[in-house]
Order: sequence, then C-alpha cells, then structure tokens
Amino acid sequence: MLRLSLVCLIIIQSTLWAVEAPKMPIVPAEIPPQIEILQPGVKLTLIAEHPQLVTPTGIDVDAQGQIWLIACHTHFRPEGYTGPAHDEILVLDAQGKNRRVFYNKTRSTMNLQLGRYGWVYLAERSRILRVKDTDGDGVGDMEENIATLDTVSDYPHNGLSGMAWDPDGGLVFALGENFGKDWTLTAHDGSKVSGRGEGGIFRCTPEGNMMRRIARGFWNPFGLLVRKDGEIFAAENDPGSRPPCRLLHIVEGADYGFQWVYGSAPVHPFVAWNGELRGTLGMVHPCGEGPCAVKELGGGVLIPSWSNHCVDYFPLTRHGAGYTSQRIELLRGSDFFRPVCMAQVPDGNFYLTDWVFSSYPIHARGRLWKLEIDPVKASWMKPAAEAPNAASQLAQGLRSGKVKLPVPELLSHARGKDAYLSDAALSALAREEWTPETLQALPTSDRVWVLVSLRRTEMAEEKWVRSLLGNSDPEIRFECLRWIADAVLTSFTPEVEKMLTDPTLDYRLFEATLATWNTLRGEPGAGVTNPEVLVGRILDTTTPAKIKGYALRLAPVTDKRLTVPLLHSLVSQNNDVLSLEVVRTLAAKTTEEARELLADIAQNEKNPASLRTEAIQGLATSAQPAHRSLLVLLSSHAEPSISREAHRALRFTPEDKSFILNPQRPSFDDTSAWLRLLDSLPGEADTENGRRLFFHPKVALCANCHRHSGRGNVVGPDLSLVSRQGDRAAILSSILQPHREVAPQFYPTQLKLTDGTDFIGILLRSSNTEVYRDLNGKERTFQKADIVSRQELKTSLMPAGLVASVTDSELRDLLAFLTKSSTESTAP
Repeated sequence: MLRLSLVCLIIIQSTLWAVEAPKMPIVPAEIPPQIEILQPGVKLTLIAEHPQLVTPTGIDVDAQGQIWLIACHTHFRPEGYTGPAHDEILVLDAQGKNRRVFYNKTRSTMNLQLGRYGWVYLAERSRILRVKDTDGDGVGDMEENIATLDTVSDYPHNGLSGMAWDPDGGLVFALGENFGKDWTLTAHDGSKVSGRGEGGIFRCTPEGNMMRRIARGFWNPFGLLVRKDGEIFAAENDPGSRPPCRLLHIVEGADYGFQWVYGSAPVHPFVAWNGELRGTLGMVHPCGEGPCAVKELGGGVLIPSWSNHCVDYFPLTRHGAGYTSQRIELLRGSDFFRPVCMAQVPDGNFYLTDWVFSSYPIHARGRLWKLEIDPVKASWMKPAAEAPNAASQLAQGLRSGKVKLPVPELLSHARGKDAYLSDAALSALAREEWTPETLQALPTSDRVWVLVSLRRTEMAEEKWVRSLLGNSDPEIRFECLRWIADAVLTSFTPEVEKMLTDPTLDYRLFEATLATWNTLRGEPGAGVTNPEVLVGRILDTTTPAKIKGYALRLAPVTDKRLTVPLLHSLVSQNNDVLSLEVVRTLAAKTTEEARELLADIAQNEKNPASLRTEAIQGLATSAQPAHRSLLVLLSSHAEPSISREAHRALRFTPEDKSFILNPQRPSFDDTSAWLRLLDSLPGEADTENGRRLFFHPKVALCANCHRHSGRGNVVGPDLSLVSRQGDRAAILSSILQPHREVAPQFYPTQLKLTDGTDFIGILLRSSNTEVYRDLNGKERTFQKADIVSRQELKTSLMPAGLVASVTDSELRDLLAFLTKSSTESTAP
C-alpha cells in the first residue's frame, strides 16, 4: 500500500458557515511570496500556480511521481465566482505540467490520500469516500462511502479532515470539534461511534470496516502522521482564545483535554489544553498557527503554518514514555505564502500546496511548491527516529495488556510525573475488576486515580460517581463533578443543585459545581463566566454568603448591577469570604466612589485585619491626597500586617522610606543560593501576605498576566495549579529568570503599526485580520494593512526585575503562596 501520506485543511474559522454566498474577495494585483530560506540545506521551488491550479488543499504523490491535489471551488464560494461547481481532483506530472481532472463531484474537500488498487480517498466535511477509475480513461467513475457523519452542523472545516495510512494498512482519520453538536459516525460496515464536541481520531479498514476511536479531546487535528513504527502524531489547531496550536503524540485510549461544548472562554474547570487535568495528555510542543500537515523527516517532523507563513521542523526527542521537541523555522514567506498540505515523494523530498491569499472565500489563486532537503547540509535535522526506551516500551505494554503489573505499581505510575506512562497505567487500571466497595477501600490518594481510570470504561455508568460524590475529599468530588458534566448525567441534577448552596465548598469545587450545573441544565457553554448566572446568584437573597463571594470573584467587575451601594450592603453581611471578595471587586473598579468605600473599610478599627489589609492594597494606586494621608497614618499601626501593607501601598513614593533591598543578594542564576537565603530568614513564611503580593496592583504585579483561583488575567499561564507542575526551586527560578525557560505558547509578538506605534501581545489567530491578547488580557484585532512588521520575541512578558520590587521576606511569602497545594491555594 502506498504510504505517501498527506494531511490538509485550511485553518478553522470560529463563525458558522454562512448560508448566503460571501462577497468576492479583492486580491491585490501583486502577491509576491517573498520566500526567505532560514536554514542550510533547504530549497523551495515553484512548480505550478494559478490559473493552472487554484485554492489547493490536499495533496499526495503516487509511485510514478504524479502529483494528485485538490483544487477547491466550493469553500467558500463567493458571489460571481465562475469556476467549476464542484472541487476538482487534479493530476499533474512531477514538473507540475500535463494537468488533467480525475474527479469533480465533491464539495468542501479537505483531504486526499492515495490507496491500493487505484482507490483515491477523499475527506469531505461529513464523509470519507473513495473514488476509482474502473475503465482506464483517467477519470474516476466509481464512488464508495467509507464513513459518514450524521450531525446538524455543516461548517466545512471542523468536521472530517486529516487522513493517513497505518503500517498494517488501516485508514486513520480525524474529526474536529463540530461546534459541539451531537454527531454519529457510521462506517461502511455499519459500525458506529457517537460524540459531541470532543473531536477524535479513528481507525478503520480500507473498506470502511471495524471502525473505532483511537483518541479524543481535540479542537481540529488537521494533520495526521503514522510512522512505520506505528507512532501517531497530529498537528492540532487551537481554539482561538486558548493558544497555542499543538504538535501531539497520539496514543491509544488517550484524552487530549479539549471539549468545544464547554464554550470558547479561555478557562473552564473541565477543559485542558496541555495536560492540566488528571488523565489528559498535553502537547509535544506548540506549533505555528493554522497547521494543516505533519510529515516525517529523519528523526522529526515538518509542519507548515498557514497563518505564520512558514514551514517548521520539530526534532523529536524521547522524554520518558513521550516526546519533547523544539521549533526550528526552515523558511518563511510573505502574507501571500499560505502553506496548507504536504506530500512526500519517493526521493524523500516534498510537495507543498499554497492557498496564497488570506481570504477563506475562494479567490482563484494558488501555488504548488517543491521542498527539497539536502541531508548533508541540513545540520539542523535529526538523522533518524530514536529507538523505543524502557519507559515507552512499558507504556505500550500496559496499553496493549501484554504487560501486567500489580495494582500498587500501576497506581504509582499513575501518580508519577511521566504523563504518558501515567496514561498507560490508567488504561491498565481500567481493565482491573473494580466494585464500589473495593474502590471505597482504597486510600484517598489512590481512589481518585482509579476513579479517573474508570472514565475509560463506560461514562454512562453512574455507580462510581454515586459511591463517591459524598466523599469529603475535594479532589474526589471534583472528579465526580467532571464525570457528571462530561457524561451529562442529568439524574444527578438535584445533588448538584444542592451543592451550589453548600457553604462548605472551597472555591475550586464551587467552579466545578457551577460548570456542572450549567451543563445539566443544557447550557454547558456558560461554564463559569456567564454574567447572568453569576450576578443572579449574588442578587438572590437565598444564596449563602460564602457562595455569593465565590460568584462575585468570577463576575465581571464592569457589570452595571454590581454597584458600590450593592457591594456596601454585601459587606454588612459579615461573612469573611464575601467581604474579602467585595473589597477585591472594589479595588478592581478603580473608581473614586469605590476607593472611598475602600478607605472607610481600611480605617474602620472594627473590621478584621485581613479585610483592612485588602482594602489598603486597593488604595495603593490612588493618587488622592486623603488616601495617601490615610496610608501614612496606617503605616504606623500597631497591627503588623496593617502597617506592612500600608508601607507597601506607599512604596516608590516620597511618603515611604522603609523599602530597602538586601545588598547581599545572590545572582539571579543561582537558585540554590536564593533558596538558602530565603530559608535562613527568621520566622515563618506568610502565605496570605504572599497572596496579596500576587494580586498587588503596584508591587510584584503577578495578576496583571496570571490567573489564580478565579482572579487575574489570562495573558500568561494560569497559576492556580502551579504547585502540581513544578517544585519550589523550579517556581523560584522562573521568578528570578523569567526569560530563561519560556513556554513557546507564551512567546509574545511585537508589531510595528502604520501609525508609528508598537504593540506587544500573544497571537491568538490570524486570517485576513490578526487577533492578539494584549497585556491586560483583552483581545485586540488588527487589519493586515495596519501592520508594518511583526517579530516573535523569544522572551517572557514577565518583567525580569520583579524581585527588585519586593523584599527577601516578601519573595519568601510569594513563593510559599505559589507552592501551596492546589486545595489550600484555592481556599478563600
């Protein structure tokens, strides 16, 4: 069987497929690709272009070197377009000449894969089909469906897409998020798989028999690769509000964390993008925006980027049972270089289709390139794939069932730091014989992992959740709620509604309960950000005060119903959690009316010190003389926490002379010396002081970019669970040297604009406009014509001088706050 695979697709768009035809796009007269070769041993040659081929997507090459590609005429077809009524399957010779049409009866054709016996496999939005020429005239005349997708959604490129052949001759193909609508996929033999917004990668025989799902949890895995050793990789587009796009290592039975049904908000308690939830796997490495293919080259993979106008190489290095990588940019073009799909030719080189222009509506432009790699000169290329290591062999054995381990060993691997070995252990645990009684008999730390493993059996089975929902451990209750929401177990609605009024909930459980309740009432996309639900809870007089506080933490401070008089009335309820959230909301409002109430709270001796310190922090950015005078007065208060917070609020002003840095501080690259310094300080670390530092508007400034426990911005990573992801030394090192190890998904881009200004932000998505998240966590959209140049900065947005704004003891307190367990750190 030919394994000259292709993967394709156009970068997804978040709006629904319009019923009315779009307007004809206006294409500039000059559209130079301006290719810049960035690495040695790389050569890109133009083979063919419009009008010979237009808006190409999928591509493959046969054993004779003929190029097969899709010329798209239907996605999206604008008013006045004069091309063919259907997409064309074109065949060109190796030089891009002698064009002929093999087939022209499909629409929104996403992918093309050559199979055995003359079959040509095509992926439309809602079916995988194969076409064959039975009479030898060079035109396809027989068509068979391999798999069909039954769903109400019809947007072209979030349905069926990527395809690849596995070494055993099976067809592997991908399904996108389908706008979260219910779907049923039916293969030729009648085998079925159903789902909603979690995407999937599937396998069936070439005839469409014995279909099964390999993995789930995707946005749109456009690019698929199955190596000769059976290892599967995918190039996955991102949800727009939650970058980056992902290079994924696909393993049997795994969940990659995403579910469109939970909406487009950048945060949701039941959505993971990089392995943040138990039992989910993250990315090998971020890849460029709009990745539509992944192709093997030596010991790594090539991935084109439609939005970044480039082709990148990712050498694959084994890391435990998985892989790690780095991004090496091989070549880059102008805005008129839009690489889509790739196919490898028998001599080891590649062909590359190019959409050319940023418009999704078709525009009668297109190019075909030949990419040649000289392995002698390509010093950047990893020569060959690494052999399996002990961890990957063990993981494979556990997944297949060929390796048997005692349950205690499986649990140890499940809890371990090797995500892929943990995932394999979960698959093995799910095959063990469990009952609610044996589950209950386990220690709490083991019980939660077995519960997560049982998600791989039958999600509709309620007995596991029934037996554990009342457990006192918050992590077990969280996983029960996640199960209820993911499986939409509406029979649990009464229990979930009751939990929403439970004043013993911690904040993380409140988030999970709220998200579950929204799902069970038919609004999963409401998540934890719906203002109507949140403010409704706050205004409801029957809502417990503590729950009102949690709702206030999530509610937008700009909501007009959250007036200062209302907030004042909430403080009078004398609940610690609610009062603290009121003060934090007042501080975020930054209005004079809000600051006057903060001043009243700060100077009221009847208020607890914890509330007064929050109010003092809220006054730190006020320039009002009366507020400055109040802070000076409070800086001499007998209560140390009040005095300390007032001094901090006055820091860097003439009114405060107390801030002095230790002149004997170690160098920033000596983390061990810093730890010794912090550990030698007298007294104990104050995590509450550390929390105030995290959210301080003038000192530390962590919350300007980071979210923690429901507050803060989403420019950088959410740090609510950072204690799970790094030890004390690693977290301190990232504070001391923020530019030393920056996750590529958080690389900022600097734009130079036509009005002479600069902008720095995180790229979210790119098409005919570019959308970024700015330094305040807001989305900013720029027209292409307004951008003079763009440069990706391999640095962190986090300022390098953060520790220069805090004392040694403050740094110790901040570190203590960040390294608390997730349960502790999400408490009020």
